[in-house]
Amino acid sequence: MKKIVCLLFALICFNVIQAQSLDLLKNLNTDDLSEQQVQDIVSKMQSEGVSMNQLDQYATAKGASKEEIAKLKKRIVKYNDKLGGAKKRISTSDENQMPEEFRFDPEKAKYYEAYLAKQDSIKAAKPKIFGASIFNDVNLSFEPNLRLATPQNYILGPDDELLIDVYGVSEVSHKVNVSPEGNIRIPNVGVISVGGLTIEEAKKIIKSRLARVYGGISAGNTFVSIALGDIRSITVNVIGEIVYPGSYTIPSLATVFNALYQSGGPKESGSFRDIQVIRNSKVIATIDLYDFLVYGKQSNLRLHDQDAIKVLPYRNRVTITGEVKNPAIFEMKPGETLKELIEFAGGFTEKAYRERITANRNTLKEKSVIDIAYDEFKIFKTEPGDEYKVGEILNRYTNRVQIAGAVYRPGAYALTKDMNLRTLLEKADGLKEDAFVNSATIFRKNATGLPEMTTFCPKDILEGKSTILLQREDSIFISSVLDLKEKEFVYISGEVMNPGRFPFADGMSLKDIILMSNGFKNTANVGEIEIYRQITDENILNKNINKAESFKIQMDKNLSLEQTASFKLKREDRVMIRPIFGFENMKDVKIEGEVRSAGSYVITSKNQRISDLIKLAGGLTNYAYPEGAFLIRKLESNESQKKLLEDISGSISSKVIKKGNEIDSLRVKKEILNETQTVAINLEKILKKPGSDYDLKLEAGDVLSIPKSLETVTINGEVLRPNTVRYQKGKSFGFYVNNAGGYSTNAKTSKSYIIHANGSVEVTTCFLGLKFYPKVKPGSRIIVPEKPVRKSMTTAETVAISTSLVSVLAILLSVIKSF
Repeated sequence: MKKIVCLLFALICFNVIQAQSLDLLKNLNTDDLSEQQVQDIVSKMQSEGVSMNQLDQYATAKGASKEEIAKLKKRIVKYNDKLGGAKKRISTSDENQMPEEFRFDPEKAKYYEAYLAKQDSIKAAKPKIFGASIFNDVNLSFEPNLRLATPQNYILGPDDELLIDVYGVSEVSHKVNVSPEGNIRIPNVGVISVGGLTIEEAKKIIKSRLARVYGGISAGNTFVSIALGDIRSITVNVIGEIVYPGSYTIPSLATVFNALYQSGGPKESGSFRDIQVIRNSKVIATIDLYDFLVYGKQSNLRLHDQDAIKVLPYRNRVTITGEVKNPAIFEMKPGETLKELIEFAGGFTEKAYRERITANRNTLKEKSVIDIAYDEFKIFKTEPGDEYKVGEILNRYTNRVQIAGAVYRPGAYALTKDMNLRTLLEKADGLKEDAFVNSATIFRKNATGLPEMTTFCPKDILEGKSTILLQREDSIFISSVLDLKEKEFVYISGEVMNPGRFPFADGMSLKDIILMSNGFKNTANVGEIEIYRQITDENILNKNINKAESFKIQMDKNLSLEQTASFKLKREDRVMIRPIFGFENMKDVKIEGEVRSAGSYVITSKNQRISDLIKLAGGLTNYAYPEGAFLIRKLESNESQKKLLEDISGSISSKVIKKGNEIDSLRVKKEILNETQTVAINLEKILKKPGSDYDLKLEAGDVLSIPKSLETVTINGEVLRPNTVRYQKGKSFGFYVNNAGGYSTNAKTSKSYIIHANGSVEVTTCFLGLKFYPKVKPGSRIIVPEKPVRKSMTTAETVAISTSLVSVLAILLSVIKSF
């Protein structure tokens, strides 16, 4: 019982949802519709078999306006495009629609979507029936223009509205409708029969009847205007090979095209060229849609109420593919030729091979191949099932020769009869000055189509000493002497403004390359310029081990010495301009902290020391703490040393990372690559004995830091509470450790050490089991290291060692017993 109730509830909900989708068309506002609502409308149309062509009537019946219907059509087209076409793809979950080979094989079912995609691609590759797509175009509905002037041959019928205006001496207006009996009734005039009359005939009768009431009409001072107002609707029947056969209500001004569009057009088996219009059981016209599709001609035959439109089955269809502008399946009438088929397909493309077309034709037993020459296109008649293939022209030339290289106008040229190589060179405006005139190459194909190459002398060709006839697709290449020569350079380095490599030219002098490098720097030693030259003489190279020779040239900075201009360079020469002996750039040092004039100073002598710098700074202040002074020195290293340090730091830091401490690895790398280093100094001894070994010589970038009096001591490492405490003169190492809570259980007390304020380090020493701790000074840092972690053996290691010992003992016992 519960299952039945649930089923009924589900059916009610489904019907409510379907009803809601229908209600959306009432007072339709397309702009406010969501994607889901559009989907609901499409689903409802599919369930009721309503096509896009019938949407006008379907939506109008629900009360939608024409403007909103047009917008809705565009929304539906966009929605279908998102799904990949007007029809939804069959869901893989719908087992009832799956082929059996997929339905009963779970492995194959996974590839069902790929199968559908392949079927779609096969379907897309097949030629389309010409004209079928026009009935799916929402932008082309063939709707009649109801705002045109009333056609004079329009036949009046029931429900037509006439607008009658009398103006002039008498003025009156009437709106009258034609009754089912074909009559109209005009006040004060009476009943007039107009049914079955054309609008022109009806005007004459109505005007004559009005003239009896309004005398001014006959006198010429009163006039009558009669026009068609709202037109009636008619019902036509569309039958035969049509997508949606049935009865359709259309405006009385509608044509056959409008009715065909409403009914979806001919289906796949329907004819586009044999469509009958039947009136009163007689065929009154036959419509050929190709007149409109190919030539744009539209039949103006107007339909009457109860007319029938019959789409007959097609008789003759042929296919044309390849290089035509509109390859498709076309319907041909008896007697139509291949020329007309090509015309229907829009004509040939630019790449079409027009000389011959190949056709496949069905015989009573099998297929046959027919070749149709160009002259036969006009007379060759098509037959049902013919397949025509228009090929593509060959990608080659009938009369082309090419020339490239050292000529003024390289490119392709037309090959004329008996054309020779000299004529081609003249067409290319001759050889360039750098052309290699002793030999050139012709690339051509032999009789079997294989490539071959031959050489000739361009000089002999131009002088008429030899002649070579050209062949189709010959390709001539003239080399340049510049391409046959190795590129040559000279080099200059050292104290010039723009050192580097420069192109070599014959006659190039030492002065030339100096000018090309923008001249000397102020530090250049022009009294001794060195030039190194490669030895290329084979005899000299075989006799000794020297591979180069050197020259020394003197000149002045104005390049006025004659030797500068007369010394000629050779390719690969290397010119070196060295700096003046003893010249050095000025070097800065810095002093900071408790001195009278802190700041930067220039080193004036190679023997300048720390004591000299303090004198230049005016000496120490009263607050200076000399014991805490230290020197920061910049480390100088070349590129190879820097690379070595980077490799070392990378190796060490990677090992630290493996141990699980990434922060420590970054610190190690930073310390190794650090370009500065703290140097511990004894400033008190330096000031007492200036120039002694304690008094270091200054170097570029040195920073001398002299702190003020320090009053604290810092304790770090394996203590209970690392801390900074006040310095107390005379207190021991243990006093300060106790101020930090004492040693922790992991402390390695014998390895404790102190880093003093000046950067020097003192360590704990042991003698006969006694520990001697270093003396604590102001600003000192006490470091208590951690005991090394001892790794205990695992159970497996213990078992392995025990087993090994037992084995050794067993071997020893067996050896002892043997004795």
